[in-house]
Amino acid sequence: MVDPSIPIARIQQYTVERCPHCTERHRFALGFGRRAVLTFGGAAASAGLTCPTTGGPIVVELELRENETYLGPVDPSAGAAVTVALPEPAAAGAAVAQDSGGERVEWQKGSRTTALDFCRTMLTTSSGAIPVYTAVLNYVGTKRISGSFSGRLSVLPVIFFLLASVAFIMALVPTLAAVTDERGFREFRDRRLRLLDRYIWIGVTLFVAAMAFSVYFLFSALITV
Repeated sequence: MVDPSIPIARIQQYTVERCPHCTERHRFALGFGRRAVLTFGGAAASAGLTCPTTGGPIVVELELRENETYLGPVDPSAGAAVTVALPEPAAAGAAVAQDSGGERVEWQKGSRTTALDFCRTMLTTSSGAIPVYTAVLNYVGTKRISGSFSGRLSVLPVIFFLLASVAFIMALVPTLAAVTDERGFREFRDRRLRLLDRYIWIGVTLFVAAMAFSVYFLFSALITV
């Protein structure tokens, strides 16, 4: 059922071309709302629907927009906030929805840990890439490009790797805040996850730029006679 505490932001028509139970074509109106809890993860979601002919469960894959959550099937003719009445044999579909809800809870619990583990991995990779790049550049021949325009700019990958490491370090720095109630905790959590996401994107962008510059300068050293 649609949670009445979450307003419906949009309704999307979804078509099941061939029902696995009656082989007929069904159309459903699905409601989506703004996600109340931020999570790190993909934008895919599963929806448990019910065949209107046999009452059998139908599980479909959905693509969610940013900070959006799937609410359930709705009846647009009776108003967006009215849910579609499901037949009694939909117990299997309810079990699927319950399993999805449990998975969602576990995903929310491990969301921040997933992001922090990624930051630790990228911090190690970014800092470790500096000596690797320097060693490979010396091996292929730094003297070949020394004094040239490429030689003077060959330090750029080291700078970008270092800046990427700083971004991931900032993402891992803990934040101190006074939280007195559930609402304050939720606001603090959302603010912290948004800041963490911003540092992750900055670090990844700098790391990709460093890799691109590394490839360019290494090939420049190889082809320079």
